[in-house]
Amino acid sequence: MDHLTDAPIANILILAGIIFLAVGLFGRIGGFIGSIFGNIEAGNNSRVLAGVLGVLLIVGGGWLHQEGDKTAGSRATTTPNPAGPVANVIPVPAPPPSPAGPASSTAGQPPAKADIAPAAKAKVPKSQPSAKVPAAEKAVAPATAEASVLAADREKLPAPSATPVGDDRLVGKWTNLTPRADGIRRFEIVRDGRGMDLHLWYACTSGDCDVGHFRLDFSGSAPMYEFSDSHRRRVTYLILQTGNVLHVRIDLFENGAWYKRNHWLFTKSTISESMRSAFSRYLAARGEKAFAVAPGGVWSYHIRGNSASGAAQTALQHCAQRAVQGCRVILLNDDAAE
Repeated sequence: MDHLTDAPIANILILAGIIFLAVGLFGRIGGFIGSIFGNIEAGNNSRVLAGVLGVLLIVGGGWLHQEGDKTAGSRATTTPNPAGPVANVIPVPAPPPSPAGPASSTAGQPPAKADIAPAAKAKVPKSQPSAKVPAAEKAVAPATAEASVLAADREKLPAPSATPVGDDRLVGKWTNLTPRADGIRRFEIVRDGRGMDLHLWYACTSGDCDVGHFRLDFSGSAPMYEFSDSHRRRVTYLILQTGNVLHVRIDLFENGAWYKRNHWLFTKSTISESMRSAFSRYLAARGEKAFAVAPGGVWSYHIRGNSASGAAQTALQHCAQRAVQGCRVILLNDDAAE
């Protein structure tokens, strides 16, 4: 009975086909149908045409019924049953918490929940054949893929170079302010790879004698190098006073025992003209004197003092008036201060 209402067009075609087929078979229609459409009488040719048309209408109506049944069947197959049995639902458990804990924790603030809502709501019908994957593997898979991509990108990047050691202010040419016949005349420091090399010249009777190259050691409190000849060992420490003033302390060892200590003051080739002139005037002056500098480059000197200590005190006071802090005496008379 459902077919009488589910496809009205197909039913109309079949009903009309029956009427035309009846005209073709009997040649006339009357009675109840005739009371609706009127009495119909047909000749021989009309009967043949009515019969053929009736057959076609009946076949067409039947075909429409068949197609309608297929469409309804496919809709019933693809539409999920909202009230399906609970056994068809496979819940995916949440992955266990990471042993490392949250990246950051604040007192009074709960840790953020893992983003697992989509996985927890997934429903897998029993009729669909598929391999069951543990929830922990599903949660790790996206992160693993991302890690692989990042690792591939890192392989394309150049390897980071090691951090150079040593203060770059040491690099340059340095000259002894008060050279002696048996002391260092000058040296040059260059950057070589991660470290620094020092090229040394001593004062000698023929001029500047090239002593050679030495690797600076930065493992202690101050950069240092060692230089030994036939009977003396010299351990030299480089102490920056400012970016252009360097205090050099040399500990002398003779026959394996400590001998004495020398202090030298070196200036860089890039020293300002005003400071260069100040050192020249200071070194040319006689009497008790002192020269003070601050780490920022402020300097002051005092000459013709009553005593070396008095000259040093005056030089420090004048330096402190222009500098915030850190003034210290670097020259006392013509010698580098300890």
